[in-house]
Amino acid sequence: MMKLFLSIIITAALSVVLYAKKNEVDFVALAALLMKDGYYDRANETLNQVDLNKSSVDLPRYYTLKGLVLSKKKQYKKANVNFLDALKNGQEDKSIYLYMAQNSYQLKEYKNTISYIKNAGKLADEKPKVLGLKADAHWKLQNHENALETLKTALKKFPKQWSFYKQRFYYFIELNLYQSALDDAGVYMKHAKPTAKTSLSFINTMRKSGETNRAIELCETANLQFESSAETTVLLAHLYIDKEMIQAAADLFDEASIEDTKYIKESAEMMRRASEFTLALFKNSQMLDTKEKYKQRIAIFLEFGEYERIVAMKKELYRSGLIENEDIRYALAYSHYSIGDYVSSESELKNLTRPDLFAKATEVRKNIEKCQDNFWECQ
Repeated sequence: MMKLFLSIIITAALSVVLYAKKNEVDFVALAALLMKDGYYDRANETLNQVDLNKSSVDLPRYYTLKGLVLSKKKQYKKANVNFLDALKNGQEDKSIYLYMAQNSYQLKEYKNTISYIKNAGKLADEKPKVLGLKADAHWKLQNHENALETLKTALKKFPKQWSFYKQRFYYFIELNLYQSALDDAGVYMKHAKPTAKTSLSFINTMRKSGETNRAIELCETANLQFESSAETTVLLAHLYIDKEMIQAAADLFDEASIEDTKYIKESAEMMRRASEFTLALFKNSQMLDTKEKYKQRIAIFLEFGEYERIVAMKKELYRSGLIENEDIRYALAYSHYSIGDYVSSESELKNLTRPDLFAKATEVRKNIEKCQDNFWECQ
């Protein structure tokens, strides 16, 4: 596709030299040089100074360059108008159709995209990116069979163009052809040396489609492939949670917290859910945010009925201001009640105002009454 552009630049450079000798300005040639250096606005302004009525103006080159400049400025519709004018005035390089195809795709004019690619003839068949564009244009038009056939043909011609497998993966997902999607993802991950981000995209897409087992299969491969990626480890953990494999998920979160300390909190939480009391507390102790550490520690103590330990934290809860959190206050009140300190429990309960916790406080008070009336009922 760059052949046409390069020929314009070379011709333009020569023109500048020739016209400079005659003390004339070749605006077309100057615009070509400006475009080469990335000055698209200035190139466009320069082209606007061209007198198209002069017989000396190379119209095919002018309109082609104008189309290229406008394409760079993302004025795709105007660019294609100029490309068509270039063709009408004798431009014979079929590369121009490929630029028009790309612009039409940006304009979501997918039928035109396919048509222009067809007009480019054999030139289009030699460019993998153009074939991928053609397939996606078919897909956007709901011509799913044509899209898949285009990619199948393209893979025969370019068997190591791994991006085709990535593209087809998403098509297969939309068609609910999950095993085919998994196969293509496997090929891509094995040969294309993808980033962890790309692999995570594959896995999340499979997961969102409800194919948890296939997502796990992909994620296990990715977790081995990207050993230092905590995000991959965490995603695999979440997939195990989806399967209610809590212990396996907890072990993975432990691994992730070593790879990246921002996962320490989640690791402690998963250890709590996995009933790993000692490990949950150990992970919790590594947290730097004091308030978050205390909140989670209380949750761990509640999970394992360690009410004395919650009561022992009372000073820290008041000092840190966490006691103003009504969930924390209720947990402390309930812990006082659980160890038989009813006076301290009532002292905290009376400060609860949130409707749901107020109702719970009422139940605790009823239980305290029963305990005071019949000591053995609370043993």
